[in-house]
Amino acid sequence: MEKYEALIPPCAEGMTLGRYVQQAMPLLPAHVVRDAFEKRDVKMDGRRAGKDVLAVPGARVNLFTSYLVDIPVVYEDEHILLLNKPAGINCDADVWGGMTVLSLMEKRSGGAYTPRLCHRLDHPTSGLLLLCKDDESESILFQLFRDHQLTKIYQCLVRGEMRPKADTKTAFLVKDAQRAQVRVVTHETPGAVPIATQYETLDFDGTLSLLRVTLLTGRTHQIRAHMSFLSHPILGDDKYGDRELNRRLRPGGLKLCATELTLFPSGLLSYLNGRHFSIDPPFRITKEQE
Repeated sequence: MEKYEALIPPCAEGMTLGRYVQQAMPLLPAHVVRDAFEKRDVKMDGRRAGKDVLAVPGARVNLFTSYLVDIPVVYEDEHILLLNKPAGINCDADVWGGMTVLSLMEKRSGGAYTPRLCHRLDHPTSGLLLLCKDDESESILFQLFRDHQLTKIYQCLVRGEMRPKADTKTAFLVKDAQRAQVRVVTHETPGAVPIATQYETLDFDGTLSLLRVTLLTGRTHQIRAHMSFLSHPILGDDKYGDRELNRRLRPGGLKLCATELTLFPSGLLSYLNGRHFSIDPPFRITKEQE
């Protein structure tokens, strides 16, 4: 039997326990959550609780199930752990106080090591996510990301046809921390940082383009904001996207995936120098999307 835990935060006040659990444990399928409540396998502060009771901020929720949440491991050795992160889950602690990639990997490690994030992917973004297992690896990989000694490539579905089919676009990005959002501008302004995004078109179906995007700079929401700025928002983007297109095509989430990672580390991790990892994105252009 698996046990999943969450600590109810103040923002959940007024929510039913059933709704809160769905928010706090996003990788548990709806039928698993429903079955757990029906079997009275959900406890709040140690007492069995139904889905319709109100969530109590500060209380600890435990859900027991035979269902095992499994984040695919692409590569693992004694120093690093490379995952294929699903969309819809935060990398580390979020406002719901529940399931995250880091908490799941800590559970998986069984105390044998302490997993640490080397970088992050947005909650709705899927794909390759690198973690490490020890202090020296962490130091090397942090420097690797800081000095851009690696190649990160994504695939995404965007509105319309890219012209030209391949190009490198530059601009400036301004971060609005209060709104947890960014905006792209053509000229340097106070607080702006330069961005460079390279893309090539892999396919086009008359409505959507499948792009392979290389981040030449790694900024917050860079691909999402830059593609929207170029009038080709990513399908399923509820922050920078085309809401009318999303309503019409019902994509079921953001169509952005980190598909390739090439590392150039030194020292302890020099055996990974030039190592290339790749996965297929969980989406493609289909007839139904035309």
